[in-house]
Parts: sequence; structure tokens; C-alpha cells
Amino acid sequence: MAAHTEAQIRRAIKPLLTVNGELNTSEIKKLLHTVLKFSEEDNIPSATRNEVLIIQRIGNIVAHQTETIKAYDEGFVLDKSSRPAKFYLLNPISKRVIKPAEVKTIKEKTRRFIARKIDWEKSRDRNNEIGDQGEEFVLEFEIDRLIETLSIDRTSATQNVQHLSRLQGDGLGYDISSVNSDGSPRYIEVKTTSGGFNQPFYMSKNEKNFFEEYKDSAFIYRVYNFSKETRHGDVRIISKKELFSDFTFDTITWQVTPKIKSTNAK
Repeated sequence: MAAHTEAQIRRAIKPLLTVNGELNTSEIKKLLHTVLKFSEEDNIPSATRNEVLIIQRIGNIVAHQTETIKAYDEGFVLDKSSRPAKFYLLNPISKRVIKPAEVKTIKEKTRRFIARKIDWEKSRDRNNEIGDQGEEFVLEFEIDRLIETLSIDRTSATQNVQHLSRLQGDGLGYDISSVNSDGSPRYIEVKTTSGGFNQPFYMSKNEKNFFEEYKDSAFIYRVYNFSKETRHGDVRIISKKELFSDFTFDTITWQVTPKIKSTNAK
């Protein structure tokens, strides 16, 4: 795998900010490995600095910015007025950086989630072909949802919906990041089955912890009747409230099933 470019690194910064609100350059350097899988070329030592090349490229993003403060299409603002420079999450609706109180809330949630995090094998549907295809399907579904509900163009919608790698999903607790109608972060966990809505899906302890912590910002996108041939299925969006009130969790098998069978989703 080739070295990651500065553009790819900029796109990876957004997921870090969705669970931190704001980060300085040093913090970005420490956390980047949680959202990008470094290649061998990334890990080559820099000839000019005491760090590997991919970490040096983070500094290059700051150095190459000519303005003191600049908003990036990738969904953040970089402020060079202090040292180290700071990256702030940008609300795509208001076009403003999120407020300090929101940053504090996001950081507290992330701190509690990491403290409670239990290493657990990723749920079974995440490790097979239908799980991967379901996530790709939801990625496009969510982009279309933003276009329709927020009346934004496809380019902006695509920039605000990010599909995390397996490493990212395990590290951050969700599969896809998006935005709500007010521009606040939306965290999406995708659960895909070829059977109907009532077919069980699997949810790890870590994933359940994430929903307990992030509450109204976290959603299950339940993909059912999914066809691997057409790569298409039905989708039902399940909120945290619905997840814990309308579904049963088996802590032995980690299966999750509806408490009452649906009559309109067979």
C-alpha cells in the first residue's frame, strides 16, 4: 500500500474530531493511527525530522496553510493563531465551529466510552461479505438522505458521510459518520442480514457501550432483505431509545432480536 497523501490525511481528521470536538496538532499526530492504517511507506523515518513520514505530513498540512484560520471542505477549521495549531469540528449547516460547551460534552462522552471499552471480537456480520456490502449500501443511502433532508449538493453530502475502515470501526465504536439535521455528528452502526427484519443481528459489548454513551447521536441502520447480487435491501433507522426498549439482547450469543415481530417488515 502506498503512502497516504495530505488529502487523505485531511479526510481522516474529521472522524477524530467527531469524537473529540477539537484537537491540536500534537493530539492529531498521536491519534491518527486510530483512523488510518499506516502503510510501510508511511512508517519510513523522515530525513529531516525525528518522526515517520505520515506524521510529518500532518505538520505539512499546517505549514502549507497560508491563512491564519481556514475552513476545509473536509469538515474542520484549522487555526494557526496558537502553537500548536488547533483543529476544530465544523458544523456543515451553520458553517461555524462547534461551541466550547459542545466540545466539552463530546470530549466527556469519548473519555467515558474509552474508559469502559472492552476488547471484543467484532460482531459476526462485520466479518463477512454481506456485512461489508451492507455498509457500502448504507453509505450511499445516507448520502442520499442528506441530499433530500438537508437540501445540500452531492459533493457536500459525500464530504460529510465517511465510511470508516475496520480499524476505525473497532477503535471509534461505529461504522459510518454523518450529520443530523442541525449539523451535529451522527454515528451509524450498520447491521445487515439477508433475511427479514426479525432475523437476529449481532452486537458486541463495545458497540452496546457506545450506544449507551452517545445516546441520541447514535443510530442502528438495520439493513434487511439484502441481496448480495443486487447489493440492495431495505433499511430501517433505529434510534438508541428504540434499540433499548424494543429489542432483546442475549449476552451469551450477543444476538439482538425485536421484542415484538414487525408486521410490515417481513
